[in-house]
Amino acid sequence: MTDPDHPPPTPYVLDSAARADLEFDRLRTIEQVYDPGTEEILTQVNLAPGSSCLEVGAGAGSITRRLATIAGESGRVVATDTDPQFLRNIAHSGVEVIEHDITTDPLPPGSWDLIHVRSVLEHLPDPESVLARLIPSLAPHGRLVAEAIDVGAETLAIAAAQAVDRKAATAFLEFATAVNRLMTLAGAHPELGNALPVILAAHGLEGITHKRRHPLVPGGKRGFYALTLARLAPSFQDHGLIDTTDGHLSSLFDDPSMLFPALPIGAAHGHAPAVGQRQQKQEEPI
Repeated sequence: MTDPDHPPPTPYVLDSAARADLEFDRLRTIEQVYDPGTEEILTQVNLAPGSSCLEVGAGAGSITRRLATIAGESGRVVATDTDPQFLRNIAHSGVEVIEHDITTDPLPPGSWDLIHVRSVLEHLPDPESVLARLIPSLAPHGRLVAEAIDVGAETLAIAAAQAVDRKAATAFLEFATAVNRLMTLAGAHPELGNALPVILAAHGLEGITHKRRHPLVPGGKRGFYALTLARLAPSFQDHGLIDTTDGHLSSLFDDPSMLFPALPIGAAHGHAPAVGQRQQKQEEPI
């Protein structure tokens, strides 16, 4: 018998079944919204030329390109994705693109100076086990930068308070709350962005910092919310989360004069210990 409070998992909320052109546009809007914050973190990390970098779930490739620029010709950047169709045109001699499932496939060999993962972990059944695979592959003092959505009630209230008007706040809350519920139904983790610092510390990383961000994004027919709503509308409708047939949300999200808080994302980063410290921790009795 099915437990109504714990329904069986549904497929990954944002699988790869969308039209390629619309999915590429959606990924580009994600880059436009979240890349400035990611690039700020990369500046803080102070990645050196010649570094080896692994980007997990590279999407449309903007951060891969940024890492390649920083690492330079003497560096190495490996970009992975379960569907790397939008990464094929990255023209840089130091970039390797591979089709890869981080939950099951062997890790690309390397001792990584930087591992970056954004908007991936929260969609996986067991994100902590993935982090437990990634962290040991860091070089001594190598840094992991993990970014994941955080659409818990407290975070959404904080973000909604930054909306420029009540109409935008209400639309944002309706959409983001539905995303939270849909991710929960899919067996995903809609509040992972808030939990990342604790997880990274539990797996031995040091110097951990955490920041939550929700920049304002404009409406528009090819904007962040319009494309994401179009992507999720069938699932919202199927699960009775939002009635997308009346067009009330789409009319707001299509309006370029509107400003909405982006879906909040939490970013945490920390570094691996030095060689001797790591060995000592591994040898400590549990």
